[in-house]
Amino acid sequence: MASPAACVSALTCVALLAGAAQYAAGGPDRTTPPQNRSAVERPATRAELAAQLTRTRNRLQHAERRARILERTLRHDPSVGEALTLASVVYGVPRSSLAAVAWCESGHRPWARNGQYRGIFQQGPMFEASPFGRAGLSVWSPYAAALSTAYTVRAQGWRQWSCQPGGR
Repeated sequence: MASPAACVSALTCVALLAGAAQYAAGGPDRTTPPQNRSAVERPATRAELAAQLTRTRNRLQHAERRARILERTLRHDPSVGEALTLASVVYGVPRSSLAAVAWCESGHRPWARNGQYRGIFQQGPMFEASPFGRAGLSVWSPYAAALSTAYTVRAQGWRQWSCQPGGR
């Protein structure tokens, strides 16, 4: 609110004094925004404060839960071994065969590359033709590569790979 010294004209002074008198009497104050008026008019009750505290605690607990889930997700390091086990379980190809061929082809390095062949199983165009490649998954993902290989082996055998399980 402006001070009486800011009165430029008699009309301005009357308006300021009327507003001050109304504010002091507890009436509507045109200079106070509506969201602040309720705080001025009536303090929050104990029940309202308790409800607000409960809502704040619930929001905090929810945020902490989400942070723990995100932290667990970020800590998870996808491993080639886990990918081989998953592919073996899904398609029934022996894990030892998958592991032997992946070791021979790439040394279990998902980023391995030899010309057009890449990933843990050194897959080329056959990966893009698999359902996993068509779905847009990356050959660099050990999961996509292992699943694609197990899918192909189950349907056609190991004939596409120069490395064979069991030294065949």
